Amino acid sequence: MNARLIRRASLFVWAMPTLAAAQSVSSETPASSPVPELGSVTVTASRVPVANDDQPVQVSVLTEDQIRRSSATTVQELLSTQTGIHTIDSTGAADQAMVDMRGFGLSGSGNTLILIDGVPQNNNDLSTPVLGAVPLSRIERIEIVRGSGSVQYGGGTTGGVINILTKRGSADGEPVAASVTGSVGSHQRRQVDAAFSLQNEHITVDAYGQSLRTDNYRDNNREQRDSGGGSITFRHDNGQIRLYARTMHQKLGLPGPRLVDPAAGINQYRDDPRGTSTPDDYVDTQTDAFGIQVEQRIGAGMLYAEMNQRDKTLHGFTGSAYGDIWRDQDLDERTGSLRYLLPIAEKHALIVGADMLDSDLDASNTYSSSPLADAWRAKQRRRGVFAEVQVQATETTRITLGGRRQYANDDLKTLSGYGGNADVTRRLGAWQLALRQELGAGFSFYGKAGRSFRFANSDETLYVSTPLQPQTSMDKELGILWRSEASSARLTWFRYDLTNEIQYNPLTFSNVNLDPTRRQGIELEGEHQLTPSVSLNGNLSWTQATFRSGTANGVNLTGNTVPLVPKWMANVGATWRPTDKLFLSLAGQYVGKARMDNDQANQFDHQLDDYFLVNGKVGYAFNKHVSGTLAVNNLFDREYATYGIRSGSTGGSGSYYLYPASGRTVLASVTLRY
Repeated sequence: MNARLIRRASLFVWAMPTLAAAQSVSSETPASSPVPELGSVTVTASRVPVANDDQPVQVSVLTEDQIRRSSATTVQELLSTQTGIHTIDSTGAADQAMVDMRGFGLSGSGNTLILIDGVPQNNNDLSTPVLGAVPLSRIERIEIVRGSGSVQYGGGTTGGVINILTKRGSADGEPVAASVTGSVGSHQRRQVDAAFSLQNEHITVDAYGQSLRTDNYRDNNREQRDSGGGSITFRHDNGQIRLYARTMHQKLGLPGPRLVDPAAGINQYRDDPRGTSTPDDYVDTQTDAFGIQVEQRIGAGMLYAEMNQRDKTLHGFTGSAYGDIWRDQDLDERTGSLRYLLPIAEKHALIVGADMLDSDLDASNTYSSSPLADAWRAKQRRRGVFAEVQVQATETTRITLGGRRQYANDDLKTLSGYGGNADVTRRLGAWQLALRQELGAGFSFYGKAGRSFRFANSDETLYVSTPLQPQTSMDKELGILWRSEASSARLTWFRYDLTNEIQYNPLTFSNVNLDPTRRQGIELEGEHQLTPSVSLNGNLSWTQATFRSGTANGVNLTGNTVPLVPKWMANVGATWRPTDKLFLSLAGQYVGKARMDNDQANQFDHQLDDYFLVNGKVGYAFNKHVSGTLAVNNLFDREYATYGIRSGSTGGSGSYYLYPASGRTVLASVTLRY
């Protein structure tokens, strides 16, 4: 490997640690949570508060109680139990796993938008969102919209949108509330969470903090994470103003992959899964965010406005036989949005809005093998306007029509080393037409069609000979919903036909526009209250991710499977609550086989194996002030990996690399409340 290739490879090396092109599945996959609550008010699908039954698509809602009963220790672990959501882990840190909705594989984080209180968390680089800044205990609910949200949110939402909504004040209305949770578990895990709130009729103050120390499953995978935040909300007769701030610091060792070379008789994955090939590699990240959110009644409608600032600094090191590399990065992002909801004749609604993003990235790679560093500066500007009309055509029929116009400017300057310069401006549009029809007897039908898009982020603009084209997709979805007093179910079919899909190429260490691809699938989920104390839930998804045409390295890709996308996934769970004080949850999770990264030719003899995990949790409230839980993930200590990459790109044999996930883990927690 020559020096230029090493420099180009360094981008991927540092994207991965931060959750880039190879991040994902939480190494400890949690107990499945019940399928979404169907009748609540949600904000995600239309970007303003709208009753779930009036949304153009079905919004899944994970409640605080469902989160509490799950054995998940991170948001990613929790999401991995939900229909059609897969996570991929290459770092060993569960809160850095990449979330992939509806089969995008390596580009999952670029096609799934994750929000905290409506504020985008996706970084304008290759890293996936680090969601450990908000502890699970501070989450009120999680809203999941499967399918494109490009009209409401802009690019990068073809797979879907996930909105994490945090708690504000005390749920029982107490003017003062506080809690402290101490946890100990496998791999020397030690964690402390604390929260405090004050509230009265006009003001609510919230603050929280978390400190985590763990060795994680593998050597050189020690993690130190400290996070905290706070908010103050002022309410008045016609609206409210909320100020918030969050911070997180994380230092993480990166153990690297395990080599499997059948020809040489080497199998580090089997013989030493906890070992490391990179004993000195690490990444150190500091993230700070603050902002203001305003809700104000104006005339007959409601105005929603926000301005947000997020800064991320990263320093990391990777060593190899070809030389050491140091990565430094400073990312500065500013986002803002303005939306207005106008009800019309009590049955219809008009939503209009505008949003912006300004992103400035300064980054460099320094090499022990070369006196010349790679350094670059990338500026991205996004401006968008959108409108959505919701029409109650009949008492049982609701039609939604929306459109967006988006402006994007990318300005890349190479300050030193390998790379080029580019200054590109593009304009794109998105649209959506949706129908929701009540059928009676608890059944309803919905369908939608639209166009979505994605622009390349700052990292993806590097090391390319010509600027990447925007990714576009024609999206279609049909679904049937059913619910009764004790049960609910959803059956959905979807298809996305993508052009110029943006994805990382491990061979060239750069990002490319793929030949035409397709995602299509069927999702089935349901829940049933068997008795007053026993609830059951389950989901099943079939996803087909294929190339529609094209060639690579002389191989015809037509009909080939896109790597890292399992065709089958399923979850099943049960919760037993014999008393108000005691609960017991048990869940199983199945993830099917998937092609390894770099196997677009579909010729490699080895795939990522399928796996089935059993997870559980028991909780008991001793009194109103003291409670405890015990969670076990991967109960039967199953060996599995969610990310692997083959050497070379064609042929049936050769070596490959796997990133082992964690074996059995146990976590015990005690919570004190005031």
